[in-house]
Amino acid sequence: MEQLDTTIFEALLAVAPEADPAALDPERPFRDQIDIDSVDFLNFVLGLEKRLNISVPDLEYPQLSTLAGCRAFLARAVESC
Repeated sequence: MEQLDTTIFEALLAVAPEADPAALDPERPFRDQIDIDSVDFLNFVLGLEKRLNISVPDLEYPQLSTLAGCRAFLARAVESC
């Protein structure tokens, strides 16, 4: 899980360098905690795909809107690769 968190935080910091990963509430949407718009969120998802060599279907994007959702979705996605 720690390696997965590192990857999530790297992708997040690439689009929101002012974000403090340690201060994130895992259950609250990223958009409520840091200053990202829809383009930033798309770039975040693309960054995750590139870093983890996975593909995230568009319909799954809402699952990636929180840290807890990212952890759950990406753990399953990486495991199935």
